[in-house]
Amino acid sequence: MPLLIKEYGYPCFEKALQQVEKQYQDMPEAFRGHFTFDENGKAVQLRTPNETRQMIERFFASQNRY
Repeated sequence: MPLLIKEYGYPCFEKALQQVEKQYQDMPEAFRGHFTFDENGKAVQLRTPNETRQMIERFFASQNRY
């Protein structure tokens, strides 16, 4: 989205980005920070697949404890 905003500057893109960022912040930590995109829109992995798997498994294991 930032690339589209920079390229075209449409207000609807800015609103969409704000909504996406809010939804991202509302997500559990286990589902955030695994990848990002560089300035060219290419995906960049921030965690190893094993780290990602462990975080998600821990999250779901904690959800099963009532």
